[in-house]
Amino acid sequence: MSAYLDNHSATKPCSSALERMRPYLEEEWGASFAPHQKGIDQLHALDGRIEALYDLIGATDDDRFFFTSSGADAIHHVLNSVYLELSRKEGKCRFVASCLEDAPLLQGLKRLEEQGCFAEIVPSKPDGTIDLEKLRAAIDPRTALVSISWAPGLTGVLQPIEEIAAICRELDVYLHIDVTYAVGKVSLDFVGDYITFAGDRMHGLKSSGALFAKPGVPLVSSLAGGTLDVPSLTALSAAAQQSMLTLDIMGLETARLRNHFEERILQSIPGAEILFPDSLRLPNVSLLSFPGVHQEALLYLLHRKKVFAAIGGIYHQQLFRLLLACGCEEKVAAGAISFALSRLTTEKEIDYAIETIAGAVRFLQTISGGV
Repeated sequence: MSAYLDNHSATKPCSSALERMRPYLEEEWGASFAPHQKGIDQLHALDGRIEALYDLIGATDDDRFFFTSSGADAIHHVLNSVYLELSRKEGKCRFVASCLEDAPLLQGLKRLEEQGCFAEIVPSKPDGTIDLEKLRAAIDPRTALVSISWAPGLTGVLQPIEEIAAICRELDVYLHIDVTYAVGKVSLDFVGDYITFAGDRMHGLKSSGALFAKPGVPLVSSLAGGTLDVPSLTALSAAAQQSMLTLDIMGLETARLRNHFEERILQSIPGAEILFPDSLRLPNVSLLSFPGVHQEALLYLLHRKKVFAAIGGIYHQQLFRLLLACGCEEKVAAGAISFALSRLTTEKEIDYAIETIAGAVRFLQTISGGV
């Protein structure tokens, strides 16, 4: 038995995505730019299918869509476009983000600082949301872009996107929203200037991502002369259709399983606590802290028992540092682990995870003396 609760990192490709892409690997494998039937057939594969991606994030026909190789690629495409068109040409060289963002954005901002730009990192409030007053104060006439995640994957806390968008409109600054962890989990509305997401967090492929941009915003092609990855794009469109069809499942059944998981954990482990319980959260993410254990030791034991969860690293921020930035006590942050369900998660997996986590925590508390 196993329980995969690390859907922050990657989701299982859905059967629809695999079925839709298979013909373009086995039969229609031609190059999309070729002026003969093999190329024409590739382009016909996309007819009417991109609309599912537009519907998923609430885009309109006027919005521009770019298929990217990953979510990180999409984010860097936005940063580079704004840098080339605004920072270099108009001197708008300030970029604003929250302390809750993941590595692709933070590393992209670091690269821009090496080019003479400035990154302003806005702190979080104790409820896991960005401090809107500090955000407003961070924006000045030289600010080019505000970049925010709709919901950080490790905490699952939904950010006040409408309020953030209103501030950016009032102060006349572009807004980029990354919806990687929210897409397919909650209903979205394209209220900013750019939206990005990774395909492998919504049951698409790892070789897929998406960028949407409003008409007239800076957008510079990051790759010229490449061949369109039709198989991955068709798989992404199929995953988008499935995500639209299963939004109710995510909001009802997956949320029920998440709540069941949390309730049983609290019953089984005295002193365990749900972090950000009163904040609006994604329906599939549970962030828990366990007393008297260290997150790395607990994650290792869970891995040995085939219960997979996350504490950050590489793509994510380290969960410990992220929670300290939100004002959590060090002991609470050190014992925290994030669990992310998917629409494919079963109650049997959840019950196995509960039993395994409770046993692992009791073992670690015993050998550590509860320290």
